[in-house]
Amino acid sequence: MSKVLLVGKGAPDRGGIPTFLDTLLHSRLADEHDLEFLNVAHSSTPQGGKATAANVGRTLRDTVAVWRAAKGRDVVHIHSALAPAVTVVRAALLALAGRARGCAVVVHAHGGNIQFWLTTPLRRAVMRLAMLPAHRVVAVWTAGREALRVVLPEQRVGLIDNGVRVEDYAPHQAPPEPQERLPRVLYVGLLTPRKGVVDLLNASRLLRDRGVAHELWLLGGTPDEGPDAEAEVRAALDGTAKLLGTRPPEEMPAAFAEADVFCLPSWWEAMPLSVLEAMAAGLPVVATDVGDVSRAVAEGVTGHVVPTKDPEALAAALEPLLTDADLRRRMGAAGHQRVNAMFSSAVTAGEVSALYAELERAR
Repeated sequence: MSKVLLVGKGAPDRGGIPTFLDTLLHSRLADEHDLEFLNVAHSSTPQGGKATAANVGRTLRDTVAVWRAAKGRDVVHIHSALAPAVTVVRAALLALAGRARGCAVVVHAHGGNIQFWLTTPLRRAVMRLAMLPAHRVVAVWTAGREALRVVLPEQRVGLIDNGVRVEDYAPHQAPPEPQERLPRVLYVGLLTPRKGVVDLLNASRLLRDRGVAHELWLLGGTPDEGPDAEAEVRAALDGTAKLLGTRPPEEMPAAFAEADVFCLPSWWEAMPLSVLEAMAAGLPVVATDVGDVSRAVAEGVTGHVVPTKDPEALAAALEPLLTDADLRRRMGAAGHQRVNAMFSSAVTAGEVSALYAELERAR
């Protein structure tokens, strides 16, 4: 049993990293290892990826906090978007603090834009230098792993798929016949244009113009880049979409259970947990072809994968699902089976546990 310090953003933050960490803390990993969680979330205005005085101050405080909390630990496991440069430098300092305590250090990369950021010699040099304190760098999607392997030694870079607690998500139950409400499309994610929310709003308008009646529910809050991005989304609203705000993790299964179709139209992703959660809940998924979405969503079987920034393609993929309840049920059931077999939290926890054991043997 390793003594592990998990470092990353938890509640009140929302998003992939907090959800992933919550999953690990409530998985078999907690039975197999002594886990301690250092929550580096903050409650001030989000300024993700910006070299502001507030971010510099938080990074220095968090570095000291990691150094203190790492005392007596075997492994420091840092979770980061790992792009852009400010985030890379921050991860480097946290990793250096863990290494200074004699711990094995893992940097877990969750940000889906790493391969787009690592495009210049200077950026690759920054990443190479920043990751020197890390014994392993783990990506959650294949393109991220390959991009990091261009910069770092192949043996130091691995892939561990995201996973969800499938048992928390009851397969979707169809509403009683005759149907008493319009079919609902659910989006879960941050309210920012880069998540394709404006594209989804435009696709919804196209569907209404064609006479395809539906409800659009948006569940999410302010993105890491700050309130200006959220303001762009709110400016595109026309009063037809329902804003649900945010939900704590324990309420997410109920949110999925109230929907009929899930849509994630992002411009970039890694392995989005929201897609896996929707599949676990038995919802058909329409998502853009980013990150490892096409590994999760089987085209024509569990949903549809469409190009980015294409409201027409989104509308075309959503229309048959909104007009055919039997198709929704078939695809939703297939998605539940697929995520249970390939992307459960038990599988993810097992791979993380094996990584800890490997690091312990190498010490």
